[in-house]
Amino acid sequence: MYSSQPKVLVVDDDPYELELMHKYLDPVAEVTTALGGQRALECVQQQPVDIIFLDVNMPVMNGFKTLEQLRNLKECINVPVVFVTGQNDRYSVMNSLYMGSDGYLLKPVKKEVLHQKIEELVTKKKLQENKKTILAIDDDMAYLKTINSYLQDNYNVVIINSAKLALDYLIKNTPDLIILDYQMPLYNGASFLNMVNRIPGSAPIPVIILSGTIDRAALKEFSTSNPDCFLVKPVTKETLLGKIHQLLNS
Repeated sequence: MYSSQPKVLVVDDDPYELELMHKYLDPVAEVTTALGGQRALECVQQQPVDIIFLDVNMPVMNGFKTLEQLRNLKECINVPVVFVTGQNDRYSVMNSLYMGSDGYLLKPVKKEVLHQKIEELVTKKKLQENKKTILAIDDDMAYLKTINSYLQDNYNVVIINSAKLALDYLIKNTPDLIILDYQMPLYNGASFLNMVNRIPGSAPIPVIILSGTIDRAALKEFSTSNPDCFLVKPVTKETLLGKIHQLLNS
């Protein structure tokens, strides 16, 4: 839960837009502004951020590229990002959903709409703190969003599309359950679990493996890490919820 006002970062290439957003948000948030995507990356590494409002149409590094880079930083693994843009074409809207944004607001955005969005995200954060946490790891962000849609009503879902960032998260946090893709670049599911088990002081965490295929070679590879369950993609919402409930209450 936020100790006081949420810390908000506003990213845009237009100084006038930054000034206007700062004026609108100042009564309800601690506001920092960043002129462009590169400056935004520097800001989030210098101080903690709770919410990011991000312009799409920026030179050098547009909003989509900026969000991609932000998600590669351990400081921004699960920070809500809301696009604020003048672009309303189908590609921009669909791409923002695909990349896992938490909203898409059209310029000129009203002060009341910004305040409402902050209240919505703060309320969501408070509700999540009373739920068990599921860590979902997959290199496919679109599939992670599907998993999140299945689980978000019942659990606090942390989605991470990089094995390295997931390890960073697990060093400091202990989720109640992990959902792990078997076939990921750099580290597959088995090698990832072996690294998790070597984290000093780490407690056993139930693990569900998701894979397009579960063959004998995969089962053998996982024999030493001993996951609790294998499920074949695409898994249904009912199957996944049922297995999570079983593991968390066994």
